[in-house]
Amino acid sequence: MIAMPANPPTKVPETPVEKSVEPKFDPMRPEMPQIPGVNSTYRRVENNASGPDSQKLLQIGGILGVVFLCGVAIFWWARSRPRAATHSTDAPVEQETAPAPALPSPIAPVHEGPTVAATIEELSKPWAARKFTFIKPVTQESIPAMVVRLPSGGLWAFSLQGPYGSCQLEFVTDLAVIAAKYKYNASHPMVVSPCDGTVYDPLKVGPLGGDTWARGEIVQGSSLRPPISIDVKVRGRSIVADSIE
Repeated sequence: MIAMPANPPTKVPETPVEKSVEPKFDPMRPEMPQIPGVNSTYRRVENNASGPDSQKLLQIGGILGVVFLCGVAIFWWARSRPRAATHSTDAPVEQETAPAPALPSPIAPVHEGPTVAATIEELSKPWAARKFTFIKPVTQESIPAMVVRLPSGGLWAFSLQGPYGSCQLEFVTDLAVIAAKYKYNASHPMVVSPCDGTVYDPLKVGPLGGDTWARGEIVQGSSLRPPISIDVKVRGRSIVADSIE
């Protein structure tokens, strides 16, 4: 009788033998050398690493690199822009202030034409007199003047400014004042100079030199010539002064 073993031997399953898959030939990729001890499984994994997944990773890495470079460029651009603005605001800006326009100086009204000295009614009687201001046509200078109605009916106008100096002449109709103040016995009104006591007679004419004569001969005093004459004419009902010597 044959004795049976207590535990029959366990059958070891056979391990299927891996079939080596030869990689496809890629002319752009160098062939891996056959290294002893490196099995075909390692080479298969390496071959699979260059497949579609690795290409996607490379594409994603390239996109991320471009995005990173763009971000760096935008960061530096945004950082440099505030600096320029700050630099421009920190520096004081000099602004030219335009000078205020000069106000026009007041211009005296230009007097054109003759000056009305008086009316016929104002000088209707002998020795009637009236003061007026004569305006020189060229220089526009204002000259105080007087026009007198003479007993003969004529008119005599003259400047109240003395021929020399700044003394202003006066027409005196009070004979007592002429006698007391100027020591001259007059028979009619006179023109006098209160500065030097000269007395001018409106009824007489005196020489100016050569063949020139002027009304208001000096009858007393040290003045050198009669008062400065102003030419007057009657126009309608007005007495007009139009020129001065």
